[in-house]
Amino acid sequence: MTTILSRTALIAFVCSLVLVACRKNDKPTPPENKVPSVNDSMYFLFKDQYLWNDVIPDSATFKPNSYAKTEDMFNALISFKKQNGKNLDKYSFLDDGTVAGEIGGVSGGFGMDVNYNALNDLRVISVYPGSPAYLQGIRRTWRITAINGNANISYDGSGPNVTRVINGIYYSNSSSLTLQKPDGNSVTVTVNAADFNINPVLYSNILNLSGRKVGYIVFNQFIRLNKAQPYVDPVFDNFISNGITDLVVDLRYNGGGAVETAEYLANLIAPSSVGTETNLMYTDNFNSNLSAHRYSNYLKTRMVPGADYSWGAVFDSWVALAATPFKKAKTLNLSSVAFIGSGQTASASELLINVLKPYMTVKLVGDTTYGKPVGFLGMPVGKFDMYAVSIWSKNKDGEGDFFDGMIPSDAAVVLSGEKYEDFSKDWGNTDEIYLRRALRVLGVTLPAPLMSRTAIKEPASSRKLMIRNPMPDMHFKGMIETRKGLLY
Repeated sequence: MTTILSRTALIAFVCSLVLVACRKNDKPTPPENKVPSVNDSMYFLFKDQYLWNDVIPDSATFKPNSYAKTEDMFNALISFKKQNGKNLDKYSFLDDGTVAGEIGGVSGGFGMDVNYNALNDLRVISVYPGSPAYLQGIRRTWRITAINGNANISYDGSGPNVTRVINGIYYSNSSSLTLQKPDGNSVTVTVNAADFNINPVLYSNILNLSGRKVGYIVFNQFIRLNKAQPYVDPVFDNFISNGITDLVVDLRYNGGGAVETAEYLANLIAPSSVGTETNLMYTDNFNSNLSAHRYSNYLKTRMVPGADYSWGAVFDSWVALAATPFKKAKTLNLSSVAFIGSGQTASASELLINVLKPYMTVKLVGDTTYGKPVGFLGMPVGKFDMYAVSIWSKNKDGEGDFFDGMIPSDAAVVLSGEKYEDFSKDWGNTDEIYLRRALRVLGVTLPAPLMSRTAIKEPASSRKLMIRNPMPDMHFKGMIETRKGLLY
């Protein structure tokens, strides 16, 4: 997916327009140099690459410079594509460079996410290894009972309590947290925000169940391959050396990232029969103009920062390399795999699931995924990185129309008490609802649930609301191109 772009200054280009006007003395006026505005530049660069550019009005009709704010103009552009009367493009966005940093393997903040298990039960749901929260000992399942000494944190929708939680966890440089650990003891720690290197593997283990060896990995973000591989390879080497019979890949909080890393995982998971350079993994599709190498001078002449070629040359190379074959990695050779997903599972995560379907039995459990079969690159324009949908990826069978998300394989038969995630259960616990469902669809005989297990029931009033993220979704959702043809 994305080669994380260095945020160097964008090379501006100047279009010279010579106006020959006759004055009364018949002397020509001097040439007038006009520098395209940010709005002009963004409009043409957007229209050239946008997957659905057929719905974008021409410049004279749209009038890019009629928008006082570039953000408003961009939002207007992505509102033209409709599906069933609603905006289809919930994907394209402008960024300040944060996404580029995260895909490059660096994040900031506390390094933890929280959510409500019940109205009065706020839980830590994930912690990045090595993050400030992790270094303070905080782990998944821990219950937060007070933030900065204030215990008024029960769920109240968009009220002051949830606002207090959001500000304390996601928008503070430092917060004092009182937490109850699984053993019932409470601790109070101060967590200070800091930058940290992302370890995308939140957890891995081999579960020995009824004579089956089930490899289990919680993979949380598709950072660049050179950053992810040192964490991924040891996990799969362990799976291989121990001869796992089954595999569960947990992507429930994974919003996507670099395509190159999704490809690498696909090559690890796929059966040996996919071979190398013999079977198609997926094909990228572009708008008709890009496919025919027809676009404006903006894309032809706009140079990639730090490179000696243009964005047009980058797209030319990608169109020429639209088909990506499998290149089987390592010796893991399974016939089936189960994925765990949720409404936060998007893009590169969905790509990984989709490309394996033609070659092995693929099961999905959890909740319906986000729905993003499209991708983009980060293009600096003015002070922004522009991510405009430009690539639609489809698997070997031409499947890739999951704009409304992927539906779990067991959706029709899932038990009412196992529909929603239980944040009080840790990674790898066979009592954890989504893992239990994954094991079941693989045909693994499950141990009896512990008597202490409390089923999360269908929402009576607010459970569904809470499970659909009362917290701000701070994680990037997308597929970013980083590995084909010209790199930048």
